[in-house]
Amino acid sequence: MMIVADFPPPFLQPESIKDMDGGVHAVGKIPELRILSGGEHLKALLVGVLRSMMGHWAREQLLRLFDALLWLVGAYVAGSLWLGVPLEAKGWIHLMLAYVFPLIAFMIYPSMGCYRSWRSIDYLSVVKPVVLSILVVGLSALTITFLMHEIGALSRVWFMLTLSFVLGTAVSVRLVAVGIMRWLRRNGCDLRRIILVGDAERLAYMRQSVSEHPGFGFSIVSTLGYEDGAAASILDAMAGQNIDEVWMALSPEKMERMDSLLGALSQSPVSVRWIPDIRWHALLNSREENLMGHPSLLLNATAIDGSQGRLLKSIFDRLFSLLVLLLLSPLLLLIAVLVKLSSPGPIIFHQARQGISGKPFQCLKFRTMVTHREESGLTQATVNDSRVTPLGAFLRKTSLDELPQFFNVLAGDMSVVGPRPHAIQHNEFYTKQVYGYMQRYRTKPGITGWAQINGYRGETDTLQKMVKRVEYDIYYMKNWSFLLDLKIIFATAFSGWMGRNAY
Repeated sequence: MMIVADFPPPFLQPESIKDMDGGVHAVGKIPELRILSGGEHLKALLVGVLRSMMGHWAREQLLRLFDALLWLVGAYVAGSLWLGVPLEAKGWIHLMLAYVFPLIAFMIYPSMGCYRSWRSIDYLSVVKPVVLSILVVGLSALTITFLMHEIGALSRVWFMLTLSFVLGTAVSVRLVAVGIMRWLRRNGCDLRRIILVGDAERLAYMRQSVSEHPGFGFSIVSTLGYEDGAAASILDAMAGQNIDEVWMALSPEKMERMDSLLGALSQSPVSVRWIPDIRWHALLNSREENLMGHPSLLLNATAIDGSQGRLLKSIFDRLFSLLVLLLLSPLLLLIAVLVKLSSPGPIIFHQARQGISGKPFQCLKFRTMVTHREESGLTQATVNDSRVTPLGAFLRKTSLDELPQFFNVLAGDMSVVGPRPHAIQHNEFYTKQVYGYMQRYRTKPGITGWAQINGYRGETDTLQKMVKRVEYDIYYMKNWSFLLDLKIIFATAFSGWMGRNAY
């Protein structure tokens, strides 16, 4: 048998009492006592243990110790598997690195975000920081070895085995741990008890989000509409409920209600979150940023934004473009000769296009038309266009005319995958016709893109075609991932380089 106190909410509800001097003081209500049965006792004990184990601070300390020791264990495991002798017998550099690895990891991992709360993030967001951290630790260790002039004595196989062991174990442990915690939370353990304040639509939306993600461990105890959202209503709703957080789903135009709500909640230490309704205000994705010490929301952030995404995409773009240009150099030379022989004029056609943030650059193509001067504006190529040479028609149909744009990628003006760059005159026209058109230039333009492999390539002879192309481009920018880029590249290589609308 166990006796526990059923405490009121984390703040004290004031009750006026008089002391001997006649002064009035505020005190908390006396907690009620109740007796737990055997089953309830076991459940209460289990929940208490799980709360202590799954608490963010406790998990961070355990993980930091685990991650550091994992490098030491990995170095010795790799040594026994490959070297077959103690580490010191194969050169002191291996033994030194075995103990340097944990020190570097202990410093690097926290700064890379490896220990932030896992409660409300997806599996990829749990794994990605630790993968990047392991690569940074490995690179740092190689740099130290090089500076010490011991790189020749280092066993490459041992080094790669150590990294592979640490990477596989660290990722597996995190995936299993997150899976177990989410299973426990789906079954009612370690739940965060929530009061939700908002209008009817937002309340329904947030309730649906919580119900769709039970593994995140949030339980909405009470909801309050704006008409009920006075300070007294919130305090009454919190009474006796052991509330952990209050979520205020207030849209920006109703912010005047925030002061009174925060005034009431200042009496309580519960976490208070503002969840603004910016779904209809954001042009792309939204992202919180620190602006000179002030919190701000970027309303047209792309999924590529951020140092990690841009760096990964930039490195891949240049390596892939260099590989393509080297492998296809004989074809490039052949096309250049044929273009020169097909009609008078330059081999390469330069046209001003807009890149990221609208900055102009010279987009390169093999010339596919006879040299001519546009009388009025810029005219898109059409079927049986008299300006297109026979060779040019083949190059445009197969997209071979766009191969020189890999030089644009090497120069940093374009990306392998991204929204296709349009002529500046077309931008000026469509900006006034298509909502969100210029948001396409929030990222680098690409040689191929999500719109192109979905059938929107070549001539856009109707406004609706341009609208659909922009929709696909916006989708790509909102949902970018490295795997999506690879999917688009493979789709382009096997089918997307030929198009019905390319004239």
